[in-house]
Amino acid sequence: MKKIGILALFLVVFNSGYHAQMKSLPKLESGVSYELAQVRKNTLSDIKYDLHLKIPESRSESITGTEVLSFNYKKQNDAPLQIDFKEEPSSLIAVSVNGQSVKPVLENEHVIIDAKYLKSGANQIHFTFLAGNGALNRRDGYLYALFVPDRARTMFPCFDQPNLKANYSLTLTIPEKWSAIANGKLKDTTSQQGQKTLQFAQSDLLPTYLFSFAAGDFKNFTEKISQEDSRMLYRETDSVKIKNSMDSIFTLYQNSLDYYEKWTGIKHPFQKHGMVVIPDFQFGGMEHPGAILFQNSTLFLDQNATQNQLNNRSNLIAHEVAHLWFGDMVTMDWFNDVWMKEVFANFMADKSTGASADKSVYDLKFLTTHFPAAYGIDRTLGANPIRQVLDNLKNAGMMYGPIIYNKAPIMMRQLELLTGEENFKKGVSEYLKRYAYSNASWPDLITILDQHTPEDLQSWNKVWVNDPGRPVIDYTIKYKGNTIDRFTITQHPEYGKEQKLWPQQFQVSLFYADKIEKVNVKLSGQ
Repeated sequence: MKKIGILALFLVVFNSGYHAQMKSLPKLESGVSYELAQVRKNTLSDIKYDLHLKIPESRSESITGTEVLSFNYKKQNDAPLQIDFKEEPSSLIAVSVNGQSVKPVLENEHVIIDAKYLKSGANQIHFTFLAGNGALNRRDGYLYALFVPDRARTMFPCFDQPNLKANYSLTLTIPEKWSAIANGKLKDTTSQQGQKTLQFAQSDLLPTYLFSFAAGDFKNFTEKISQEDSRMLYRETDSVKIKNSMDSIFTLYQNSLDYYEKWTGIKHPFQKHGMVVIPDFQFGGMEHPGAILFQNSTLFLDQNATQNQLNNRSNLIAHEVAHLWFGDMVTMDWFNDVWMKEVFANFMADKSTGASADKSVYDLKFLTTHFPAAYGIDRTLGANPIRQVLDNLKNAGMMYGPIIYNKAPIMMRQLELLTGEENFKKGVSEYLKRYAYSNASWPDLITILDQHTPEDLQSWNKVWVNDPGRPVIDYTIKYKGNTIDRFTITQHPEYGKEQKLWPQQFQVSLFYADKIEKVNVKLSGQ
């Protein structure tokens, strides 16, 4: 996701007492606590959602829904099962568990299913409900689902945590003149009495925050991406912008796709491509596989577009396409590592767009985009590290900010320099293949990269990722006549007495009357 705004980031500290904690039951509290998420991760598997939503044209009318939630369950005690649903109790109309009707119980943003109705092995829960509007972004004539980071639970009952990936089978009943798109391919369409019902194929494995759909009075445009038809839904009316932009949008998408497939050694990991271009979209984009959301004003440009606007468009598309591998196929285990998907998307987008540009222009863009913003925050006493603590997903909305979007790319570039470009690529590719369609943490990646370099990545990781702050780098020069006799570079923390070191590499340029000499510096000590 490409986000705008300053937010804070949280991280979970894992501890050795986890198995002892498992013996106690997770308390009933609002949001999705780390404790509840861990209990469910260890007891639930093979999750499938079969959803049917009836969407009226008027946004003042309620959206009715039915859901079949299927899963395998390791029943360990008499603890009730908590299913996330952040709506009023009146929104939960009917519940049945394994064929038995039960009284709907909704407390502290959770549907409570008594253990006596559940069994070890396969279970099915049927819900009839009114969909919450909080994350459906209903407008006059259209809507789009945006569930990041923990807002799927505002629309339907679910296990709203990133490490419980599931398959989604979606059916939408909408006004006949409307169009719709979802993560899965459109499988069947039937019409009756001014309504049409669209049945979408089962999605690939996705966390709840990547499940999405859009429906409304959209225009449709279809173009080939990797020899397959790819559909775009949009509402732009300026014919000049549409004509001037369509070819560029799909070309940029295809170029990004080709670059990432070659770099990772992994073909596009999902069943389809698809885009929805939204007027006044609150972010730059959001990476739902098969239904990527984009901001209208960034994508549709006229012939007078500035170079900055063209760069923003190419970077945005490259960023969202990168997420298909980094975040979508391999997803963070917990939202403390949401920065991973964002830094990889930025890092890979810079690589993708830089591959076709002059390197000096690319380097200058990287410098001006990331360094001032990163230093502006990281040199303050209140700076947070890249990884922090997240106790409950309800706080995850405050994660994104300059440390993620600007310091983290600098960190990634240093990590690549430290390990070497080829070793870095091999390690990342191994990481992607090992955790494909599953979940992983930043330490998982560091452990793999550590095997591809003699450098001590654990120590490096502590100062660059787990601690806040930056070093002050200084130099002294001694001359003999007009010749440099001694040139010394030093580093020390800006604040505090702890003698920390930030291993890093950079270049020093020496300017002479007739030339410039560049000296490579590998600063590994004080």
